[in-house]
Amino acid sequence: MRGIALSHRDWVQATYARARLRAQWRELFKSFDAVICPIMPTPAYPHDHSPDQEQRRILIDGEPHVYTDQLAWPGIATLPGLPSTAIPTGFAPDGLPVGVQIVGPMLEDRTPLKLAELIEREFGGFVPPKMFDD
Repeated sequence: MRGIALSHRDWVQATYARARLRAQWRELFKSFDAVICPIMPTPAYPHDHSPDQEQRRILIDGEPHVYTDQLAWPGIATLPGLPSTAIPTGFAPDGLPVGVQIVGPMLEDRTPLKLAELIEREFGGFVPPKMFDD
C-alpha cells in the first residue's frame, strides 16, 4: 500500500537504493557465478486464505508472525531485480517441502537455471510431497 502513495521524491530515492544494491551484487558476481540461499525463513506451512492479508499469521516456534515477515529472503533477489530459480531440496520433518533459491547476475537468467539443472542431475529432481488430510 505504501507504494501506491509514494511521492516522486521517495520513488527516486528508492530507485537509487536499488541501483546501489545492484552494484553490490555486480561486485559479488565478479567472484561467484551464483548465490544459493533460502527461499523463505521457514519450511512450507499450511496456507491461511483469510481475505485480509494483514490478519494472516504463521506460527514459528509456537509464536504467531505476520505472513509478510516471510518475504525477507525472496526480496534478496526481487528488490534488485535479479534472476532467481527455486528448487526443491527435500522435506521438513512434517513432510512439507523445503528448498533453496539460486540467485544469478542481472540479465543472466540462464545461470541460475543451469545451476538448478546441474543440482537436479546430481541429487535428483522434484518429488511430490505426500498428501495430507484436510
